[in-house]
Amino acid sequence: MTDQPQTFFNWQSSGPGVPWRQLILGVLVPITLFYVCHRLGQSLLGALLAIGWSISLLSFKYWRSRRLELFPALAIPIVLIELIGTLITRSPDFYLASAAIENSLWGVLFLGSLLFTRPLIQIFAELLDPSLGSTEFLNHFKMPEKHYRSAWRILTAVWAGISFVKAAVLIVSQLKLPLEAFLAIRTASGFPVLVVMLMFSYRFPGWYWRRAKDMPK
Repeated sequence: MTDQPQTFFNWQSSGPGVPWRQLILGVLVPITLFYVCHRLGQSLLGALLAIGWSISLLSFKYWRSRRLELFPALAIPIVLIELIGTLITRSPDFYLASAAIENSLWGVLFLGSLLFTRPLIQIFAELLDPSLGSTEFLNHFKMPEKHYRSAWRILTAVWAGISFVKAAVLIVSQLKLPLEAFLAIRTASGFPVLVVMLMFSYRFPGWYWRRAKDMPK
């Protein structure tokens, strides 16, 4: 029993590493496929190849693990929206705009989840580590449950704000900038920002809960 609180602390202090393989396969490869085809005058083909690559990658992850993991599962509806929208409009512009659409949807989901008892980031965290929020966990940090929930509500609000900012930046850059500059912004605002946000999300709750010891009950 004495080792359990240390596990909680380690969960908050270690944080995730940068998954370079996912960055290359999941982000750089599809963008490269699209851009090469665009330079060859086949933008629609490039968009479909990029979407097809993403679908194949998700299918391979499922085949390898034989189970549907949380984050790949959340990516499936987004990729399907990209595919269906691109096929219906027969325009690569829809594929390019899908990142802004995705961020807008996430912003709405994060913001809407604040209306419920457990916001979205809290749900994700507790799925990854069911020990979070237990009586032993709260006793370790010597804080009431309301302070435990406050950390997740703040984090969820931050994720919502970042999602809306990214959507706005992507929309403006797609309308105003050359394709090369837009693709660079699309890439930089995607996976790299996600990694930074995940690292922040791992560290913020522990910092907040340690401060909660001095907060009024």
